[in-house]
Amino acid sequence: MSTPDTHEQQPASIEAVLRDAWDAFHPGQPAPLGWLTHTAARIHDHFHAQQPAPTMTTPPAAIDDQSAALRQHVWQTLRDAAAEDDIDPDAADRILHALQLPGLPRRWQVRLTLPLAIEVTATGQDDAVEAAEDAIDAALTGTSHDTYLDWDNTTRDDATPGDIDTTTDIPADLR
Repeated sequence: MSTPDTHEQQPASIEAVLRDAWDAFHPGQPAPLGWLTHTAARIHDHFHAQQPAPTMTTPPAAIDDQSAALRQHVWQTLRDAAAEDDIDPDAADRILHALQLPGLPRRWQVRLTLPLAIEVTATGQDDAVEAAEDAIDAALTGTSHDTYLDWDNTTRDDATPGDIDTTTDIPADLR
């Protein structure tokens, strides 16, 4: 008997990726009659077609260079389209994932809750809290204090994706 826990998650089908891409580029508009079936069939035909044996006039390095250039072009085009809000960044990432290309670099705002234990000398609770806050401020600006960050008990509260970071270089595995 199989359970849902024993199955590995399968990658999205070509049809699902195409449907997401259509919705990202044409939100709220139905796809033309037969578009999904025709496009998916052409992609399947392309990947499953008998490829002729390479001729001796085209060296293998040229094919690798063309493939690398195509991968870079697809990645850059989707990055630029997402940066200009022509496509949803999550949809662009799904397309890149389906093509086994690296995801888009995004700026993230991350919230962490860190339990801090700071020993301070003070005459009362309010003074102790203020001294601890001052010690944290000083530690974060580069001045050293006896501050201990307990990373083992860190809670990851939130991570919200932001805009596409267009200042980053092309990923190394696309060069």
